[in-house]
Amino acid sequence: MTRHFIIVFVFLVASTAAFAEIKTPPFISEEDQGFLDQHWHTTIPLQGEPPEGFSDIESSLDPASCGLCHEQQYKDWQTTFHARAMGPGILGQVIDMLNNGDNAQAQVCWSCHTPLAEQQEVLKTNDQWQDNNHFDQALQHSGLVCAGCHVRQHQRFGPPRKNTPEELGLIDDGDQPHDGFTATTAFSNSAFCANCHQFKENGFALNGKLLENTYAEWQDSQYAEQGIHCQNCHMPDRRHIWRGIHDQEMTRTAVSIEVSSPSIEHQLGEIYEARVKITNSGAGHYFPTYVTPKVFVQAQFINTEGNVIKDSLQEAVIGRETTPNLSRELYDTRIAPGDHVDVIYREALREDPAELEIKIIVEPDHFYERFYKLRLANMGNGPSADLLKQALADTQSSHFTLFEQRFPINVNLDSLAPADINSPLASTPDKKPLSANNVHELYWNDDDITWHDYPTGLALAKEQNKPVLLVFYADWCSTCHAYQPLFEDHDLVTLSEEFVMVRVNTDYHPEINRAYIPQEEWEYVPRTFALYPNGSRIDNIYAKNKAPRYFLSASDPNEFLFTMRAALLYSQEWAKSN
Repeated sequence: MTRHFIIVFVFLVASTAAFAEIKTPPFISEEDQGFLDQHWHTTIPLQGEPPEGFSDIESSLDPASCGLCHEQQYKDWQTTFHARAMGPGILGQVIDMLNNGDNAQAQVCWSCHTPLAEQQEVLKTNDQWQDNNHFDQALQHSGLVCAGCHVRQHQRFGPPRKNTPEELGLIDDGDQPHDGFTATTAFSNSAFCANCHQFKENGFALNGKLLENTYAEWQDSQYAEQGIHCQNCHMPDRRHIWRGIHDQEMTRTAVSIEVSSPSIEHQLGEIYEARVKITNSGAGHYFPTYVTPKVFVQAQFINTEGNVIKDSLQEAVIGRETTPNLSRELYDTRIAPGDHVDVIYREALREDPAELEIKIIVEPDHFYERFYKLRLANMGNGPSADLLKQALADTQSSHFTLFEQRFPINVNLDSLAPADINSPLASTPDKKPLSANNVHELYWNDDDITWHDYPTGLALAKEQNKPVLLVFYADWCSTCHAYQPLFEDHDLVTLSEEFVMVRVNTDYHPEINRAYIPQEEWEYVPRTFALYPNGSRIDNIYAKNKAPRYFLSASDPNEFLFTMRAALLYSQEWAKSN
C-alpha cells in the first residue's frame, strides 16, 4: 500500500533531570535502602544447606512448592512475563553466548531474567568461571521465580502483612512454615524494582540517555512526589500480575486519546487537517519506556464505498528507535509522564472521501522482531535458531489495536479548490499538475548553499572526502518549494559546509531518479538520501517517522538537521575504516 506522512510532533518541554543523574529518592528510608543494597546482587548467592528441620517443600525453590500455600500469588505469577523471563528469545541468545565463551555477557542476562545462582550454568569464583554443580535447568526455565525476590539463604522476606502493616522484622508465630518471614517496607517501594529496571549511572547509554531508565523516569515524575509506586499500578492489591504494555487494558489506562476533526465543509483539492492528541495520563514513566515497544499512529481516508483511498495513509511512530546492534539512537518520540504529543494529519481531499479512519497500533516487541529477523538471517540451523524462530513468532503475535475510530468528512464533491504551492505534502508523479502555470522555478537558498548536479557532486565528494546530501525534487512539487525557508536556517547552512549538496530534478534526470526509488516504497518527491564520500548509500539514514522513510518534513528544519548529523557520524566512522 502506498503511504506517506506529514505528521508533525509537538511536544511540551519535558524535564531532562532523569537523564542527568539517578537521584536517591527522599522517600526511601536508610534502613530500606540498606536492605536493598544487601538483597540484590548480580548473581544471588547459592542458598546453601537448608536449616535443620526444613521439609523438602520448605527447602525447595520451585515456584510450584510456594504455590501450595500461596495459591493466588502462584496462579497470578504463572500468567506473567516473569514466569517466561527465560523464554526462547533470551535462551536462544544465552546458548550462543556460552558456546562462544562469553560467560560475562550471559551473567548480565541472567542477573535479571534468572538471578538465582541455582539458575545459572556457570558461576564466577575467585575471578574464574566454573561449572555450577548446583545448576537446576528446570528452575532456570521457570524465569524470575518467587525465590528471586523473596528467598535468601533459605530465609523468607516480604512486605508487612496487610492487617498489621506496622509490624516489621522477623515474624514467626511459632507454627509457620520456613521459620516465618522478615517483613520490610522495601517491598512496597519503587526502589525494589530498580535493580532490573534501571541501569547504573555509568551504565550503557545512547545519546546521553541510559538504555534502561524507567526508575529514573518515575523519580522525575509527579507520581514519585505523590508517593505512587510501581507496585500501585503493576501489582494492584499486591496481585503478582505485573501487567505492562503487552496488556491491552493496562495500556489503555496509561494514555488519553483525543481526536479533533473539522466539521466545516471542504472542497475537493483542499487540505484536510485533523489532530490526534495522545497524553501520557496514567504511566509513571515514559510512554513507552525502554527501546522495545513502538506505538504506530495511522490515519487515512475512507471513500463512500468504505474502501481506503489510495496513498492517503500517514503514520507516526511513538517510541525510542535504535540501530539493531544498539550502536546509535535514531530518534526518541516517547511521551513523558503528564506530557502529550499532537499528531497532525494533513492531506489533500481527492476522489470521494467520506470518513477519516484513525488507528493506534501497539507493537510491544518491535525491537526484538527486527533483532530476531537479523539474527536468523545470519545463523545456521540448530537449537539457538529454533528458539529464536519461536521467539519471533511470539513477538509477531503480540501486536494489538489500542484505538480505532472513523470520523465523518464534510466535503462538497461538486467543488474543486485551487492548487496551493505551499502545501507540505510528499507528492507522487500522478499528482503532477497538467497546467504549466502551476510549475515554479526552485530556489533553495542558492546564495548561501552551493548546490551541485549529480555527477559533479559525486566527483567532488570523492575528491574532498565529504558525505553527500542528495535531494530529489520536481518543479511542480509544492513541498519542494516549501523547503525554501528550511535551507535558510543558520544551523542547516553551517552544517551544509560539511557536505557536498546535490539535488536532482526527477523530470530531467529519470535515469538517476529510478536508481533511487526505494524497493520497499514507491516513487515520490521530495526524498532525501545520504551518501558516503565514495557515492554508496548510507542505508541507516531515513526519516524519523515510518512512511515514507526518505521524505523529510517541510514544517521545520529538525528532520534535515537530524539526518545530516547522523550522516556525518556514519561518514566519519566510514572514513576511519577506509
